[in-house]
Amino acid sequence: MKNRMLLDAFFYIAVPLIAWNFFREHWGDYYTILIGMVPGVIYTVVTFVINKEWNITGIFFLTIITLNLGMNLFSSTAEEELWNGVWLGYISIAFYSLTILIRKPIGMYFFIDYAFAKGVPREKSRVLYRLPNNFHYFIKFTLFLILREIVVIVVKSTMIKELGVDGFNSIQITTSVINYAFTALTIVFVIYIIKHTKSAEDSSSSA
Repeated sequence: MKNRMLLDAFFYIAVPLIAWNFFREHWGDYYTILIGMVPGVIYTVVTFVINKEWNITGIFFLTIITLNLGMNLFSSTAEEELWNGVWLGYISIAFYSLTILIRKPIGMYFFIDYAFAKGVPREKSRVLYRLPNNFHYFIKFTLFLILREIVVIVVKSTMIKELGVDGFNSIQITTSVINYAFTALTIVFVIYIIKHTKSAEDSSSSA
């Protein structure tokens, strides 16, 4: 877990910053941002294949980073590349909201994948999580994911408007700090949900 987090930080945060600060003058703003994210894409694909993450969670995050790369490839300036992160946030919000509206919150499927990785059959988790006493937790968790996107969008769009491309370092570091803060909150939220859904399972077994 710790090694995975360090690798994530290296490929998603450190590499783009290293590329920007050491190769910007040689490659130019547009290509530096584009090339800086390529190792992260390769790392994601390799991790996806090695760990055989053929589940909703793995496919979702692979889709997000691939879509971001595709949007950057079709952009014409470095500033457009920065804005792509904002537009991707709106796309994520729309997707999260849709899953709530159709009563299939994506947060629940993230939990099902997590439980499966711990040895719990998917069907067992699916039945447990859809119990009336449990289902609302996954609606709230998906709303929490939406809140995360909103905060990042507001901060990032404000910084892009004020700093422009020259603020790349500040934008990357600030949004990374926000994401890690939300990751910490996510862990707390996940522990809370697991505890309460487990209580519901124990009560159901006792009955």
